[in-house]
Amino acid sequence: MECGTRKTGVEGYGEIRERDGVAGLLALLSREGLLLEASEGIEAIRPDFFTTNSRESKAGTFFVCKGYTFKKEYLEMAAGQGAVLYMAETDYGVSLPKILVKDVRRAASLAARWFYGNPGEALFVTGITGTKGKTTTAYILKSILDTGRPRRTAIFSTMEVFTGRESLVSHLTTPEPAELQAYFREALENGCDHVVMEVSSQAMKLSRVYGERFPVGIFLNVDEDHIGGKEHATLEEYVSCKIAFLAQCDTVIVNRETRFFDQVMAGCAGHRVILYGHDDSCDGRIRGIVSDASGSRFELGYEGRWYAFSTSLVGRFNVENLTAAILAAFVMGIDAGTIQEGIRSVHVPGRMMVMEHNGIRIVVDYAHNYLSFLNVYQAVRETFSPKRIHAVFGSQGERSPVRRRDVGVLAEKYADYVYLTADDPGYENVTDICEEIRRHIAKPCRIIPDREEAVWTALSAAEPGDVVILAGKGAEETQRVRDGFVPYISDIKAAQQWIAAQKKEGR
Repeated sequence: MECGTRKTGVEGYGEIRERDGVAGLLALLSREGLLLEASEGIEAIRPDFFTTNSRESKAGTFFVCKGYTFKKEYLEMAAGQGAVLYMAETDYGVSLPKILVKDVRRAASLAARWFYGNPGEALFVTGITGTKGKTTTAYILKSILDTGRPRRTAIFSTMEVFTGRESLVSHLTTPEPAELQAYFREALENGCDHVVMEVSSQAMKLSRVYGERFPVGIFLNVDEDHIGGKEHATLEEYVSCKIAFLAQCDTVIVNRETRFFDQVMAGCAGHRVILYGHDDSCDGRIRGIVSDASGSRFELGYEGRWYAFSTSLVGRFNVENLTAAILAAFVMGIDAGTIQEGIRSVHVPGRMMVMEHNGIRIVVDYAHNYLSFLNVYQAVRETFSPKRIHAVFGSQGERSPVRRRDVGVLAEKYADYVYLTADDPGYENVTDICEEIRRHIAKPCRIIPDREEAVWTALSAAEPGDVVILAGKGAEETQRVRDGFVPYISDIKAAQQWIAAQKKEGR
């Protein structure tokens, strides 16, 4: 599977600032080798709206025909609602000016950039990829950038899209091209000069960021995940899509201890690389880690100097996320004092968030795959030395069966009591998902499909000295059910309400 990388050496993106007629887009598509055919006389068309969703179409729409389940009826609907132009890989025979292209996903990314005036080029965009840690690292870097200059850093993450004024709930780690470019434009108009964004393997596979340049890219790690169903066909494809991101970065910050390190480094060829890790071969060397319930402290050696850092984030694994963000900040020219202040009290919604009541510690984390669960379990053991661990989690529907095996195996190894529940089941039955996980667990294990009930049951069973891990949903306030989203209180609020109830009853 060839992922959506931008070809190196392509010139001309910076030339298009204000949207011109379609002639400018045709020239861009031609330079990229994507243009097959265009209707005569369309060069002067100036569409007023850009979308891939036929239900959003209106007068003046430029409509892009893409998606695994696209049907001709969607284009006919768009035309009927006022579309003035469409782009596709197929001539659908609809009476509407058209642009035919070789790869509609790549073309859609370029068209969105063109329509919105290439806003990403006026912003300093840092991209972050990895099997785990993307969101945490993004929030750490945003916290550093926001120190002394609030609300000038936008963030596009699994948790939210923030463009300088308001926060929107995110349903994709990396937005689709039309939304992404609209967010870039909005961030610019709101006075932002930096964007920190997560770049998923799916985004690369589906060319969502095709054509974008990232002055700084961060490669945290890669391991077996997101394979099967609607994700990646093989581990090789998944790793390839992760690595493909590196070709779009000027400077790449790479975890020396990532799996497939040699392949990752080959993907960095021709780019500046900064390695981080725990040994002398690293450009950014970590030493002296101390992590306890109050946070973490460590030293980082970089360019001949050692710097001391302390943070509210707990867990040794978070020190690596911190290091990646710190090195990105150094690359941007941010001084050590600002970085130290920026990470001191950083808050990452739903990531290793710790609450306590009557000697029971509650850890809320977004962990949902092997690496993230392993890190949480190990951090809980090292940081709190718990008497017992109660784990509440599930697994997303229509995802790799490997993930269900892995979370079950880890629960068997690290947890004392397990409560399996809903976690974005999609079109699958929650109980069926939980039964798959339970096959790998011999410890006491209950299936409680209602997630809020599962949280309260686990918390009520805990005793002083125990730790209850609520994994998977974090601060999210929806559950993905079938093709929609239904309200969910969030693991954080469920735990807070349980604590409030205990206090009210004098417990």
